[in-house]
Amino acid sequence: MLWASALLVWGWLHSQAGPSADTAAWNPWYSSQNGELPVLWDAPAFSYPDQNGRTVTGEDLRGHIWIADFFFTSCTSICPMMTAKMAHLLKTISDGEVRFVSFSVDPDHDTPAVLQQYARMWKADDSRWKFLSTNRKDLAATAEGMRTFVQPPSEDSPIQHSGLFILTDKEGRVRGVYDSSDDTALRRLVRDTARLAGRRVAVPAEEANTTPVESVAPSTNPQNVGAALYAARGCLGCHAQGRVAPALEGCFGRKVLLADGRTVISDEAYLRESILDPGEKVVAGYPAMMPGYRGQLTDVELNEVVAYLKALKPVQGDAGVETARAQIVDPVCKMPLDPSSESFEADFSGKTYHFCSKLCRDRFLKSPERFAK
Repeated sequence: MLWASALLVWGWLHSQAGPSADTAAWNPWYSSQNGELPVLWDAPAFSYPDQNGRTVTGEDLRGHIWIADFFFTSCTSICPMMTAKMAHLLKTISDGEVRFVSFSVDPDHDTPAVLQQYARMWKADDSRWKFLSTNRKDLAATAEGMRTFVQPPSEDSPIQHSGLFILTDKEGRVRGVYDSSDDTALRRLVRDTARLAGRRVAVPAEEANTTPVESVAPSTNPQNVGAALYAARGCLGCHAQGRVAPALEGCFGRKVLLADGRTVISDEAYLRESILDPGEKVVAGYPAMMPGYRGQLTDVELNEVVAYLKALKPVQGDAGVETARAQIVDPVCKMPLDPSSESFEADFSGKTYHFCSKLCRDRFLKSPERFAK
């Protein structure tokens, strides 16, 4: 009886307050695997300019199913992975009436102009995918209304936010929350979106990829097909940022230093493995965050991308060897990074320090003696 009473109290509390986004993402009680999708809560009202400077409101999204996340453009940890997953979802969910909304959690930096450049780097379809430039006051209310976690930067910590994708129906009601790092959850998100749209979806691609890769020949023009796949699948968005992922110009045949200290040759087998199972051989100096594309590319598509990578020419002056990037670390957040021309830098006591973001650089400049050890 005590157990039953406790369960009734728990149910009453949740019926009054509703779940948080984290609860909805992790608690099986809110799973969409059986029965109808639950109505979790109403999405909050909001009004922000998008990457093109056009105002987007919650009312504008009425009549559309939409998938939202929270991110910022200078993030070098979870955000590139989330954006790559969103780019993949946009390609997977071909229904033109489904929208994608990415709320920036860095109002001071992510202006519409910055977001426009970011969207172009990811080859985002701006008719369906809106990157929104927020302001600090309204952002807090939006995050609270979405029941998700966003913490502004402080003296001791950078911006923090959840890695969740939030599904909202045509009436503005949140119907599902999904962990962006969980491929099973994302496949459920695709099915749930189709369910809200009243459509059936095909069997996920991971179960359909059965033809041996070697049996499918690439096209005679990998520069066109492979380049299009490389951009559309989100690869370009990460590898165009030296702080996020290694540049791939001239990658074929070069030596690569791995995070575990080994050195391997970037041959065709390595390129395939890096695309399908990137966590197996992580390049030194970079976080193990690249999403794997096993089951997301057909054999033909995989061959096209590999052929495209093999054809990329090295940039002028490239020695053709990956150096020990892992030894260069952001002194503030301790993230290993690539000291490329895109990294943030500051000089102190005759030494140049590299940073993953403007936020870390600004924290360093406030009290360099604290971090320069």
